[in-house]
Amino acid sequence: MKVIILGCATSTGVPIIGCNCPVCTSDNPKNERTRCSLFIRLGGKNILIDSSTDLRFQALEHNITRLDAVLYTHSHADHTHGIDDLRTFNFVNNMVIPCYGNLRTITNLKKNFGYIFDGVSSAGGKPKLELNVVEREFDFEGIKIVPIEINHARWMILGYRIGNVAYLTDCSGIPDGSLEKLKGLELLILSALRYREHPAHFNVDQAVEMTQRINPKLAVFTHMGHEIDYDTLLSELPDNIVPAYDGMEFELDEP
Repeated sequence: MKVIILGCATSTGVPIIGCNCPVCTSDNPKNERTRCSLFIRLGGKNILIDSSTDLRFQALEHNITRLDAVLYTHSHADHTHGIDDLRTFNFVNNMVIPCYGNLRTITNLKKNFGYIFDGVSSAGGKPKLELNVVEREFDFEGIKIVPIEINHARWMILGYRIGNVAYLTDCSGIPDGSLEKLKGLELLILSALRYREHPAHFNVDQAVEMTQRINPKLAVFTHMGHEIDYDTLLSELPDNIVPAYDGMEFELDEP
């Protein structure tokens, strides 16, 4: 099972346009972050979590030429606005791509990208996607996918557990029922936006506290803004927690 963090930035990306702060002007490549998304290869299938704004660049960077499914956490722009790039995968692989999300996310995708789902045929000018509402755990081509309900301010959005890996981005709280689904993790990927508190995202201290409750073997913090310097945060975190960087890869046993 291969896991690649394609992007680990918050919605602005890092560096931020026009910003001259120490992180945005850093020469450390681990401070250069594209928008948040995750790639998983398992059982001969390629699964993408969120079609980030930077999907085209990420796919080229990591030689991703096929996607068998896309899991959406929620419908905010930085997690969905690469959706049009999915049509290239349609061309290359001659297939419709199944996409999954909760009801609110699927409803918003239909509204935000109406040209894709209006039923009007086009000469290859729009993605061919099959939308599926996720209400409970499901099987995709023999792969068990467990949706994890998490809070994103007032939204209830989805994280996902596949095997012993869980991906929880844009998280500001985790209900008790969802914590039960996160036991025994090898790898937890959890958002940690910045040091100061934020109404819709864990800050670093909150993410550390939640990681200690979940107790994975390893936790990786993602969805980080330009307040966070990679080396500084790495030096501050407990031994079983590290910051993400674009292109970070993991090889795990298949579930």
